[in-house]
Amino acid sequence: MRITKRLTIENVNLDDDREMDALVDQMFTVGLARVKAEGDELRRKGLLDPQGNLLMKDLPADMKDGADRDFGG
Repeated sequence: MRITKRLTIENVNLDDDREMDALVDQMFTVGLARVKAEGDELRRKGLLDPQGNLLMKDLPADMKDGADRDFGG
């Protein structure tokens, strides 16, 4: 039986294994689409190469070892 309603943590029947499996499948589908979209955005901005590797490897000056950091606290 295919679950047709959109499942959320509020409406899923935690005792029904089929509903729990459908919820997990739904979360993975949505999550993978979001990860792909964010990767595409980072490639568009020139931060990732086509294989998903970071193109910028240098840290900002305030993040390097020995930098004088002021966190405003």
